Amino acid sequence: MSEQADPGRTPDHPPTRIQAVETLLRTVIRGVAQETEELRAALEVVSARVDDLEPAPARPAARQPEPRAWADDATKQDWTELASWVDWLARAYDLQPSRAVLPCWPAHPGAVEELAALRTAWHEASAAGGARDLNHELADWHDRLHRCLLRLREAFQQKNCQDRHSDPRPGRTTDPGLLKTALGRAPDPSPVVAPAPE
Repeated sequence: MSEQADPGRTPDHPPTRIQAVETLLRTVIRGVAQETEELRAALEVVSARVDDLEPAPARPAARQPEPRAWADDATKQDWTELASWVDWLARAYDLQPSRAVLPCWPAHPGAVEELAALRTAWHEASAAGGARDLNHELADWHDRLHRCLLRLREAFQQKNCQDRHSDPRPGRTTDPGLLKTALGRAPDPSPVVAPAPE
């Protein structure tokens, strides 16, 4: 069989091959343009998501409430529970008179804070393993107990109350002149910046 010559493929018509190549190039260019536009749109979506991930500008930290002494916030029930616990402690541990908590402890602010902290530590140690289970928290608490009892008698003015209660002498206030000197040497505080919420 003889092939018939395609008039578009004859050497007499070279522009036809050029037209085919041009058509092919236009198709490729349109495809590239469309893919480029799709990539640009996808990049905008990804950029928007990345922008959402950037942390917000830092805000100044919220001021934390000042710590307060236990007695400053204690209710009547809190005082009653602490007193019951201190009385239980005195009965349960059969302490030597030199280590016993004197009955005037509620009149001595330092003794009150020590006993309130000791009671909190006892609750945590007892809860750590159950009240009946021995554990290292309870063993550690007993060390705290004996150090606390020693401080109650030696460090606070309760030491003067062996036979009867003596009102605590008022504490001495800070010397304003010495405080002014210390403040003059101290650097100004740096602003506190809180981390941005997640």
